[in-house]
Amino acid sequence: MSGRLMLRLGQFSSAGRKPENQDSLGARYPEGETLLLKGVAAVIADGVSASRAGREAAQACVTGFLHDYYSTPDSWAVETSASRVLGALNRWLHGRGHASHGGAGGMICTFSGLVIKNSRAYVFHVGDSRVYLLRGGDLECLTQDHHVVVSGDRQALSRAMGVEVNVEIDVARVALEPGDRLILTTDGVHGYLSAAELREGAGVEDPETAAEWLVTHALENASPDNLSAQVVAVDHLPSQDLEAHYERLSALPFPPPLQPGQSLDGYRIIRELHSSRRTQVYLASPDNGQPLVAMKTPSPNYVDDPAYIDRFMTESWVARRVSNPHVVRFLEPPENRQCLYCLTEYVDGPTLRAWMNDHPHPEPAEVRGIIRQVAAGVRALHRLEMIHQDLKPENIVIDGDGTAKIIDLGSVRIRGIEQIDVPWDGDGYHGTESYAAPECLEGGRATPASDRYSLGVIAYEMFTGRLPYARSPKPSARARLRYRSAREANPDLPQWLDACLEKAVALRPQDRYPALSEFLQDLEHPNPQLLPSDNPPLMDRVPTENWPVIAITSLLVNAALLLWILVNHH
Repeated sequence: MSGRLMLRLGQFSSAGRKPENQDSLGARYPEGETLLLKGVAAVIADGVSASRAGREAAQACVTGFLHDYYSTPDSWAVETSASRVLGALNRWLHGRGHASHGGAGGMICTFSGLVIKNSRAYVFHVGDSRVYLLRGGDLECLTQDHHVVVSGDRQALSRAMGVEVNVEIDVARVALEPGDRLILTTDGVHGYLSAAELREGAGVEDPETAAEWLVTHALENASPDNLSAQVVAVDHLPSQDLEAHYERLSALPFPPPLQPGQSLDGYRIIRELHSSRRTQVYLASPDNGQPLVAMKTPSPNYVDDPAYIDRFMTESWVARRVSNPHVVRFLEPPENRQCLYCLTEYVDGPTLRAWMNDHPHPEPAEVRGIIRQVAAGVRALHRLEMIHQDLKPENIVIDGDGTAKIIDLGSVRIRGIEQIDVPWDGDGYHGTESYAAPECLEGGRATPASDRYSLGVIAYEMFTGRLPYARSPKPSARARLRYRSAREANPDLPQWLDACLEKAVALRPQDRYPALSEFLQDLEHPNPQLLPSDNPPLMDRVPTENWPVIAITSLLVNAALLLWILVNHH
């Protein structure tokens, strides 16, 4: 997360030779953290003249997008935020068009929008307005007109906002360079300017003057339509400011090792709760008499590692945005804190690992209850486009009321944050090998399916006391891996429950449950589709421990048969 994005924006719109301007355009250039996390948005819309309320449709799309996009979670990817907003706007236009104007032709418009975040431009488009990129002397159209030929030279829109309940939005992503120009136009402009004229007008130094130049020259070229243009000049990209990354990360020093009785920023250390190579966690008592807290501090081993510091700070960022009773609650540190650390509620209870050690043969209802709670916490993360990446019994605590909470968010992958460039490489997958999905161990990116696999492994282990595979599903061993039936370790488990667990920990993501809700349903109720047929293959009917005996017997029979053939032939 580095320096500043610096853009200059200009826009111009005219009714032209028409009595009413049905075009609409706008932009939003936020400041501070919003600029970093959400970027700059510029949009343009053209109300379809054949519709009864094209002007209102265009205005609603522009104002609605510029407001609602910035109301989506900061953790969402740009594509997710924009697509969700445009889908909702389209449904509103379609419904309002039917309700107020008696048909699908009520409120229709084109839409072309840009979100410039960090060093990339994200383009969202439907209809025949356009977005261009001018780089050096080369002009490239980043959008495709959605037209169909009606008759002869006549064309009509094949896709637009408000026509159907659902709309397909074209999405593109472009890496930017300093000096680039992005140009948004309606068809009243680009339909009456040559490529040379578009390049000339877009290249005018002042973006406001450039936008006016494009509109004016299109009008001079006999454009009969409304005319609108927006020009965005890219002056500076955040990825250029490498020093800004380090300045931000080194603003707070690492705290020294803390001892019981010591105080830091109004928190008295009671004892150490956990220590690892990467972090220390202390139980601390606030001086103001508030409830006990957990204080996590970074390890001095990583004081010069910007990637580690960035991830440590990201954990607090994640926790502030997740509100769920099954995810540990983040607490704001003092404004004038002296050192780098994060504070969370203190969950007084055993980890799930300790609970499993104390309950080696739990009742199925107890297992289901805990898994259901953990799944609720995982689902809260997934809704924010966050992947936990390190679900395991050690990262789950059960408090005195029996509430299960995910307590460690240090490995969470965030789509929205990943779209912000940093001058160092990510340090790969952060999960624990025994609970990591095979695709993650093979170097693939973690997905919601990866978390669902980890949760399946936890459920399997709670029922059986062991892991579903004899060894870790690493690439080198994956082809030889076979699921170990949960009933081998716990014969009391019904076959339908074993089938559920087998699907939950399938080696291939596409073979697992596509949603946590389906896993939880099958965990409690038999799913006939998972049960084997009446005549399963021999390999599935014979226990794996009998395979060596069968192989040796088969070898001896073959050897005897071969000996008999040799003797009789002589």
